[in-house]
Amino acid sequence: MTRETWAHHAMAAAGGFFGVYALLTRGGTFGSSETSNLIYLVVSGLDGTWGPALIRLGGTACYIAGIVFAVLLRRYGRRPQAQILSISVDFAACLLLAWIPAETDPILALYPMFFATAVQWVSFSQAAGYNCATIFSTNNLRQFTEGVTEFLCTREAEQLRKLKFYGGTLACFHLGVAWGWWCTGQWGIAGIYGCLPLLAAALPAVVVRERAKA
Repeated sequence: MTRETWAHHAMAAAGGFFGVYALLTRGGTFGSSETSNLIYLVVSGLDGTWGPALIRLGGTACYIAGIVFAVLLRRYGRRPQAQILSISVDFAACLLLAWIPAETDPILALYPMFFATAVQWVSFSQAAGYNCATIFSTNNLRQFTEGVTEFLCTREAEQLRKLKFYGGTLACFHLGVAWGWWCTGQWGIAGIYGCLPLLAAALPAVVVRERAKA
């Protein structure tokens, strides 16, 4: 496994952890994606519930700000540097999330996660020649299923490589889910600290690759 793939899979584990943590501690809210938040934002606007709508609009603004921040990092720096900063942002988000009280509005409480996962999505969007998100798994499941089907039909080595990569990403993501479920069950809101070792596992691969290129 290349250092790039190792880092990508480690961040997928962190992405799975973030996802299950948000779902279990913040009222079933998925903090790594904006789809449901945008849907509820429209619904809140149509219902005239402007308080929740504004909170959800703030969450969307955090997500957009994370994307802009990551794009600027990528544009004006080298990719490994952007990835190191992305891991640092995830670290900071974990520390903030651990101190937000349980009674806080779920969307408001996840503002740090909205920003951090958006940065991670842009910074770790591809590895080994494949486009692959580390913060959610729907498209990765599709790519894995396509790879398996194509390999069974053609026996091409490239399809085998593809299914191994996406299969590894899915496995790591859901191992992160399992670890996050256990940590949250043990420590509740403070269980987010369990994500720090996963982030730390990705850092050496990125740093070593950057030094090798230098």
